[in-house]
Amino acid sequence: MPWMFFSFFFLMMVWLFWAIAWVVVWAVVMLAWPLALLVAGFVLWRTLMRRSQRSLGGRRPRRDSAFHNSAIEDYRQATLRRLDEEHGKFREFLERMRRSKDKQEFDAFMAGRRGRPALPRGDAPAA
Repeated sequence: MPWMFFSFFFLMMVWLFWAIAWVVVWAVVMLAWPLALLVAGFVLWRTLMRRSQRSLGGRRPRRDSAFHNSAIEDYRQATLRRLDEEHGKFREFLERMRRSKDKQEFDAFMAGRRGRPALPRGDAPAA
């Protein structure tokens, strides 16, 4: 007779386990389906994007790419032209600075030379 009590107890435990398991499954299904839809949508979107990237060869299509490229090219050309002009002006400025410095050094040298007697052509200055 005691084995009947234990078998009944065992059957009740199994039934309770399955009942709890079904409640958990239904709770997850009923409460988590929006999250599951979001995850599934994201996975699908990512897969479609990867396929489209492969079909384009890694390039993204651009809208109005002809206008976009010509506008950028015009701006680039204008900027390069302006930079070339500024570069030329800067080189002229540096050349004027060098000439001015050379002239100042030459004038100082000549002023120092004027105070000394001239050396004869055959003599070398003593060091």
